Amino acid sequence: MLSSNELSYEQEVCNILKETKIHQRLEELKERTKATGHEHGFNVCSDGRVTKVIEGNEGRIDKSEVNKECNYQIDISFHSHPTFYAYPSKGDFISDLYNQIRIASCVYSAKDDKVACYRTSDKLRNKYKPLIKNAYNKVSEIVNKFNDTTDPEERSELYDEYVKAHNHYIDVLIDVANNIASYVYHDLTEKSEDYDKVIEKERKFGNFGDVWIKDCGKI
Repeated sequence: MLSSNELSYEQEVCNILKETKIHQRLEELKERTKATGHEHGFNVCSDGRVTKVIEGNEGRIDKSEVNKECNYQIDISFHSHPTFYAYPSKGDFISDLYNQIRIASCVYSAKDDKVACYRTSDKLRNKYKPLIKNAYNKVSEIVNKFNDTTDPEERSELYDEYVKAHNHYIDVLIDVANNIASYVYHDLTEKSEDYDKVIEKERKFGNFGDVWIKDCGKI
């Protein structure tokens, strides 16, 4: 279950987004998303700084630059959906969990001109981040060994190891994402498209135990 602090984040987040510095960045993000059809994002750092707005592509954004700018201490992580609803994807849940955003992750949709914010509990983060990190580190370790050798036989063996390790990493991400989504939608299969179809019919908001999703509407 969410702690009292985590519950207060749910109650406060929509008003926090109306603060001048944050709202100015949000307006920029909206305009650039609509103009380009690409995802955009920015962070509110835990020291109060608001990063610049960065651009991704039609379906993804790499926020490593602004995460580093915040020294990985992030109060709010914001990104946009050019054609999808103001609702977290399974990948968005993973990002919130892994990056351990303090207050909330939020998403703006150019499709319906709305904002939604969401957060995974510290309990889920402590449970699943080590599993994801260990699986990723194993892949990285094999890649480094592969790059450090020129022996054909060893490279062939390492490539086989890489395929297995990478597949395991993907399986971990899928399992974690399914677990998070199941708090909100209990009867989902592991297929991501089923989650998308469910969202098309009904987008649920509220507190679901170890996950909450808040409809902030038009801000």
